[in-house]
Amino acid sequence: MKLIVDSCVFIDSFDRGSANHVDSLRLLEELLRRKLIITMPAHGWFEVQCTLQRLVKEKRFAAPSIASRREYPIRLLHIDKSFIEKYACTDLPYLRAGDHIFVVVAKVNKCPLITSDAAMTAVSRQCGVQVLSPAEFLSELLKEA
Repeated sequence: MKLIVDSCVFIDSFDRGSANHVDSLRLLEELLRRKLIITMPAHGWFEVQCTLQRLVKEKRFAAPSIASRREYPIRLLHIDKSFIEKYACTDLPYLRAGDHIFVVVAKVNKCPLITSDAAMTAVSRQCGVQVLSPAEFLSELLKEA
């Protein structure tokens, strides 16, 4: 199963103060347990890293252990010429560029997008992308078990 996971899911798993912390962490643990590889546009990891630095400075970094590990296997999609040729002309309602990339990758590849971002969720639904919150996707996974 190929799935796109928004950077906010990782960020929420690192921030104990996030309303989505528990759901995001539980989802990442279950995905790892099932050996499901997350696909993420490469710029998303910079969003995660930038926020991690801020959380450390604010002393809010949770440093979670996901399934007893400190790393998570992610398949990064590099934004190069072939990426631009494949995804650039996909018509979507307006989103900020970083969010647009996640939605367009999910749309073109016809795979689910996992996010807790309200704007991404709304646009995804408008253009036919299957979008679920971390809690919703976790619930779907556990039904299959």
